[in-house]
Amino acid sequence: MKCDLCEIAKKKIKAEIIYEDKDILAVVKDMAATPGQVCIFPKQHSTIMELVPNRLINHIFKIANKLGIAVFESLGVQGTNIVVQNGTAAGQKVPHFCVNIIPRKEGDNLNLQWQPKQLMEDEIETPFLALKEEGDQLVLEETESKEEVLTDGKTEVTVEKEDEDNYLIKQLRRIP
Repeated sequence: MKCDLCEIAKKKIKAEIIYEDKDILAVVKDMAATPGQVCIFPKQHSTIMELVPNRLINHIFKIANKLGIAVFESLGVQGTNIVVQNGTAAGQKVPHFCVNIIPRKEGDNLNLQWQPKQLMEDEIETPFLALKEEGDQLVLEETESKEEVLTDGKTEVTVEKEDEDNYLIKQLRRIP
């Protein structure tokens, strides 16, 4: 299956590129929620955020922050929505991770609001316990991944270890 964002990265599909480096692209979308919507994505194909390397996620969001400032200043908007549709259940149409900056003006009639509902105690407690356990594990993994320190005599550099297991393998382990 062809991925439109990969095709843009390979320059096989024309796009209005506003930022490009060796790892990522930012384009003004032609099919947009509002005029000036920007899509920032890695050139390397990854379907969802959890499959994108941490260093690249950090880079994408730093560029999103700078482009968000550019959207405010150049388009004269009053706000932005920063949206990641992560997976088909979240409305992701193209199977390639991207961050969207949606320019917002008062009265633009774009409704991204949802109505919160009061949850029952078990609807809060069950996900909380599962997420808490996973969060505790993430803290342990993060601590372990930053244990390598290199020095060149003048500066000290912390080197992050690459994740040994990929996201899909971890998911398979959770299947009962």
